[in-house]
Amino acid sequence: MENKVSGSHEHENIAPETDVCELGCCSDHDHSHEDEGAVGCSCCGIDLGEENHTSCCGVDLGGSAQKGRLSKYWIYLIVSLPILVASYLLSHFDLYHSVPWTAIFDPAWVVVVLCGLPIYRGAYKNIKRKKITAALLISIAMTASLMMGIMLAFGVGTGHGHGSYIFAAGEIAFLMTLGQQIEGVTSKKSRSAVKALIDMTPVLATLKTEDGFVDVNVDTVSVGDVLLTRPHEIIALDGIVVKGEGEVDTSSITGEYAPMEVKVGDKVYAGTKNLNSSLEIQATSKNTETTLSKLIAYVKQAEKKKAPFVRLADKWASYLVPSTCVLSVIVFFIALFAFETGVLGAVQRAITVLIVVCPCAMTLATPIAVAAGIGNASKKGVLVKSGTAFEALSKVDVVCLDKTGTLTEGKPMVEKVLPYGITEDELLYLSASAESHSEHLIGKAIVNAYSGKLSEPEQTESQVGVGITAVVDGKKVDVVKLESKQELIPENELIALQNAPSTTVAVFVENNYKGAILVSDTIRQGAQSAVNAMKALELKLSMLTGDNQSSARKISSALSLDETHAGLLPEDKVAIIESYKQQGKKILMIGDGVNDAPSMGVADTSLAMGAMGNSVAIETADVSLLSNDLNKVPFLIKLSRVTFRLVKCNIVLSLCISITAVILSTLGLLDAVSGALVHNASSVYVCLSASLLLLYKERKK
Repeated sequence: MENKVSGSHEHENIAPETDVCELGCCSDHDHSHEDEGAVGCSCCGIDLGEENHTSCCGVDLGGSAQKGRLSKYWIYLIVSLPILVASYLLSHFDLYHSVPWTAIFDPAWVVVVLCGLPIYRGAYKNIKRKKITAALLISIAMTASLMMGIMLAFGVGTGHGHGSYIFAAGEIAFLMTLGQQIEGVTSKKSRSAVKALIDMTPVLATLKTEDGFVDVNVDTVSVGDVLLTRPHEIIALDGIVVKGEGEVDTSSITGEYAPMEVKVGDKVYAGTKNLNSSLEIQATSKNTETTLSKLIAYVKQAEKKKAPFVRLADKWASYLVPSTCVLSVIVFFIALFAFETGVLGAVQRAITVLIVVCPCAMTLATPIAVAAGIGNASKKGVLVKSGTAFEALSKVDVVCLDKTGTLTEGKPMVEKVLPYGITEDELLYLSASAESHSEHLIGKAIVNAYSGKLSEPEQTESQVGVGITAVVDGKKVDVVKLESKQELIPENELIALQNAPSTTVAVFVENNYKGAILVSDTIRQGAQSAVNAMKALELKLSMLTGDNQSSARKISSALSLDETHAGLLPEDKVAIIESYKQQGKKILMIGDGVNDAPSMGVADTSLAMGAMGNSVAIETADVSLLSNDLNKVPFLIKLSRVTFRLVKCNIVLSLCISITAVILSTLGLLDAVSGALVHNASSVYVCLSASLLLLYKERKK
């Protein structure tokens, strides 16, 4: 029998989700799961039971999250609907008129028990944690309705349709639970980034053994093991191809839809899809240490880290709930004395105020929209590490860019060798030997340019932003940027080198100038369109580079950048960014995530290019671009702006609806049932509009 395909798209191969809410939204509100005693919560504070892992939006993960199983709260709603209809008919046709006390047995009690108890339980548990939530307001409204229904049933007070108040309590509970379930579905969709990444995680891997190939659990694979990945299978672990060649679809992680050609020695990553030929891959990481697992962890953390606007909305909501209690009392007295409605009528209007002013829409507006925006970005290969970083992107007005590897391909090549007093071969030999242990792109270019045998360097010392010093064959060799020792270069040579349109490094032996090496790089494909798109967003573009003026001007002029700063050390880049900030500018720094770490740290937010497989870059920057497509930067900035513009519109809309509903409630034009409809309509609208951010695409001109 054929073994089960490793990493197939079948659901049984999907890694089980962690015990953390996949939505990661609980910490977007003050009533998080981290609170001791918290069992289940929603934005209304509704408790959905200990057996259910719920989100702060009221999602019943314990039931609905399992394939083929219907949440018990949907079952409660299905059972409650015909009971509510029966209760309405009994009340509407006044069938309790002949024997009023029978109204106490109104069938709506069943709905109150099924749908109302989670609301009461949530209110009680939040009060124990010294938190006043919207569940308390709803509980008070339902209790007042039930008390009025009981009073009327026993002849205390007057009113039409004795059972209508019990029906109202049941319908409030029904509508609030229905609203929570709908919010749950839409908010879960908007927070689907983690689940989408988890769904790419294979459970099985085909391990190469002495007896052949065996399917094993991916968690049991060790670094160094060789795995077989057949055509159209998902690659199980990060690794290096040791046999075979073909194409790999990396779009699931990088967002790049063009297949990547791989051969022996190339790196491949877990979660990507092998397209057309069998590959044998030597694992370079365990399942918990793959690039994909790190992405999942970071996206979870991003959804949990509040954006400043989220914290502000939470603060407003914390004031709104107790203020609503005071407002309902004021409305009671206005209705009682100004409109002379009587006690029951005044209570009814006060109840409606408690329902319509619940801050659910306000508390949902920001976290769900931010999660949807981050989810959209992650599907396109952009990893945003926090809501704070995402909000900062929406406010950026200056973009600072490194040159090498950002605006250029990052694959420099030696263009020309200019010896001075020695041969060209000797100059390349000395400089390549000194650079043989260097990780810098220019150093690698010099090493690649020399085809002979190199000497092992001694006493190697690297100076960030300057160059390298080493002892080669007993001689001290400096391979450094031109400006660092220009006083040792003959004047006529210096002038010629300063005017060279390439990156120039000078070579010194025992502090004597022995020549220069010109290194050139090509402008990255798509850089020009990305620059044009960022300018269309009214962003100021400034290039910060350690290269010489001529090389920097060549690239800057070709791309039509606004400003160019060349010959910079890392501390110089920091100083320039700080000068922008002193002018009140919000800065995005784009670099490689390693050499630009100081300037990235001081910028308002930072983005690392080509971070796929580079854990240092992912950890350093606030945002990681997993591919090298610079065109995703303007898209990301535009997405963040759209997200927070939507957030502000939703909050303003929810406040306008609440104010209008309070006025209508005071005038008696809204009752408790219609108020519950208005409340849930605004909350569901906020969730739906946020979910649409997942579908946001940049319009192509």
